[in-house]
Amino acid sequence: MNRILLLGGSGILGSEVLAQLKAGSFDYLAPKSTDLDIRDKVSLNNFALLFKPNWIVNCAAWTNVDGAEVLFEAALELNEGAVRNIAEVAEDMMIKVIHISTDYVFNGESSVPYDENAIVAPLNKYGESKLRGEKVLLDILPIDAYIVRTSWLYGIKGKNFVKTMATNAIGNKTARVVDDQFGTPTNARDLAKAIISITEYSPIEGIYNFSNIGSCSWFDLAQNIYKQLDSDPNLIEAINSTSLNLKAKRPKYSLLSKDKWLKSGLIDIPEWEWSLKSVLPEILSEIQTSEKI
Repeated sequence: MNRILLLGGSGILGSEVLAQLKAGSFDYLAPKSTDLDIRDKVSLNNFALLFKPNWIVNCAAWTNVDGAEVLFEAALELNEGAVRNIAEVAEDMMIKVIHISTDYVFNGESSVPYDENAIVAPLNKYGESKLRGEKVLLDILPIDAYIVRTSWLYGIKGKNFVKTMATNAIGNKTARVVDDQFGTPTNARDLAKAIISITEYSPIEGIYNFSNIGSCSWFDLAQNIYKQLDSDPNLIEAINSTSLNLKAKRPKYSLLSKDKWLKSGLIDIPEWEWSLKSVLPEILSEIQTSEKI
């Protein structure tokens, strides 16, 4: 039986991976960040020595895109330094690693979906920090490392675009959303199932893309959410991304090719609109519960 050490089990993705582990017959450990600081290699090494996992699933990361522009060293501590610790511990103990990365390693200038071998050129410090994490993992652990690049992640837990738009929709609030950035929303539950499938089938190591099937703009996604929640989609104003004056540049186009994944024999990938519809009631329930607290 696989023994899985889950890092970052309380976030958008990690909470869904943890739910999959709890629901299945898995031997796992999911320490809280207060119990294990993965930036401390000694602490990580001790956890691994005691538990003796054969897989480490790393969902922990610095995800504040704009914050990375001004706190780059702090972002690097998690997105590169902690990944180095994971890789070195895994190398010493012959542990396989699944690490989550991002579409932000690309500059968004492509007109076709990015495959795993596409040229990387991050536009912002967050993307740079994630790319540096990818490189250090593959340098230290070339045989036993799996990097899963994803995009536009949302879920029931944590702060994310879908929850924000759903909150606005049930309040019949107006929203200004960019219509010149294109990609694919990714349901964290689908990605969690994909991660588990890697531990079960052990495909060829390396980089894999995983997002839901299809594409849209952020504006399209927001309108879809409003419609599903019986709110007026005309409450959403389409704007140009430059009008937001954000600290970090975002890629205009970040569609990921899933050809490699689909040929790997791993689980199927749901279409994004269907997947959003399937989980939106739970997101709505989470929002309403949070408002009552």
